Amino acid sequence: MMKVPLQPPTREDLLIFQGLQRALVEKKALVKIDFKRLNKFKSPFFNPWENVLPLLVILTLSLVLMIADSLITGTITLMILCIGYAFLMPYFLEPFMHNRVVKRIVPRIEKFLTAWRYGGFSIVLAADPRYSCQAPLGNWQQFTQAYFPDLIPQDMDKTNNAAG
Repeated sequence: MMKVPLQPPTREDLLIFQGLQRALVEKKALVKIDFKRLNKFKSPFFNPWENVLPLLVILTLSLVLMIADSLITGTITLMILCIGYAFLMPYFLEPFMHNRVVKRIVPRIEKFLTAWRYGGFSIVLAADPRYSCQAPLGNWQQFTQAYFPDLIPQDMDKTNNAAG
């Protein structure tokens, strides 16, 4: 399956994105992430070191204990730490992933459009979290125009009036 190349943003897209940026900066909108979808190899937000480094520390610690104390102590430590890693690491890594997503999608529309195309996050109304727009199925332009029309620069109103 071939993906259609990403179209360059239009002037209207840029203006609507500026309104979305302002909404995110002013905390009128929030970004919610799907950690399981974004923490995969082909994700634009995936950082392999966040997943590999803790495992290397666990293996090194258990190996040192196996050599220094006994094989049983090292093996028990390895099992306990691996179970802790499996259950606790997603909760520990999720804030780092969330910060990475927000820092990458807010500054530039090109990165936002690439991330939107991949999916795995949604834009949520801060005042009422029931209203959201999920990537890539939702239409972020309509969501922004519906809930944040006051934050969109006025140039867009002139282009709409000229067209209509």
